Amino acid sequence: MDNFKDINLTLPTGCDNAPRKKVIIDLTLAFLANDSLTIQEYLHPTAVWMKFATNEELTGIEEIKQNVEATHQPIRDLTIASVITHGKFASVDGVVHFSNNHILYFCDVFTFTSASNKGVVKEINSYHIRK
Repeated sequence: MDNFKDINLTLPTGCDNAPRKKVIIDLTLAFLANDSLTIQEYLHPTAVWMKFATNEELTGIEEIKQNVEATHQPIRDLTIASVITHGKFASVDGVVHFSNNHILYFCDVFTFTSASNKGVVKEINSYHIRK
């Protein structure tokens, strides 16, 4: 993703033969880069994103894209520590260091429409800690 050429990006190894893990990494990068096209590609039109730290419930791609755009901040470093997938479920956790020196520790849990590789994300539950 070109938006990340100037940052320190650390990804877990061993995701090359796991298409669902690649989707989760791509979607995480898309949220951080405000990449509307990738967000639209991987989310169900009526997807729901629960952000528990801020008590927000975002419903539908348009509301999610608007929130991503409104909260976008330049980042300096991104470490994705792990991506776990099983059936129609997946999770990702890591740390973001923003250019303004703020830090975000995150764990996002995804539910897909099905366990097949054709499934798209229908629900995200986010657990974020900002420092």
